[in-house]
Amino acid sequence: MSSSFQMLGLNASRDERRLISVSIPWNCKTLSETMNVGGGNPFGLPETGRQVNQLEDASYQVTITYEGTEEEPGEEASYEFDSSFREEPIESHPKIALIRKRFGGVIGDDGRINFPEKVPSDSSETVGLGGGEESRGEKNPFFGQTTYLVLNAIFRRTYLKRRIPANILDDVGTTRPRLPGGLPTPKGRNWLIMPPKISMRGNVYQITEEWMLSKPGEEWPAVIYGLIEK
Repeated sequence: MSSSFQMLGLNASRDERRLISVSIPWNCKTLSETMNVGGGNPFGLPETGRQVNQLEDASYQVTITYEGTEEEPGEEASYEFDSSFREEPIESHPKIALIRKRFGGVIGDDGRINFPEKVPSDSSETVGLGGGEESRGEKNPFFGQTTYLVLNAIFRRTYLKRRIPANILDDVGTTRPRLPGGLPTPKGRNWLIMPPKISMRGNVYQITEEWMLSKPGEEWPAVIYGLIEK
């Protein structure tokens, strides 16, 4: 007869997608018991793992985890808007022609653009970009500048399904002018639908869709991304 017993310290939670997570601690006298002990499936959830730790009295604590949903998942989803800055070569700036003209940029043998230390004297009387002005002959703000900051953004939508949708890959590589739910899209840019991420969470699949923002002043060219083989 087993001497194992359930300990105090049960933990349970349910998130906005109605994904339930439960952990139940048990005490076992022998190591072999730790792999067999269990008290059913709370909320009808399957076991997703167990962790064993030896205690000071030489017995073992095994914590069993369960995950999943009680019913067929609905339309509930969680949303994430992950934005940050990234550096891009100055040559890729959408206004690079204007920048070169105003600040004397010269293309070197390596294809990179170099700017003089002073604003060229043959520049206009005053030149500026993005709200600032520089008089000719003064220090060039682009001297030594090789990169510029770009707003980078990834939109994620995560939801649960009992089965992986048959059309899950149909939209990969296509573009969208705006995000669902009215989230902001900068002017002149659009979104590229990335391959989804899928993981098993007990009796359901967790599916994360990702959309990536295009470069400033540009949209993802549908004609090019339409060539993606799926």
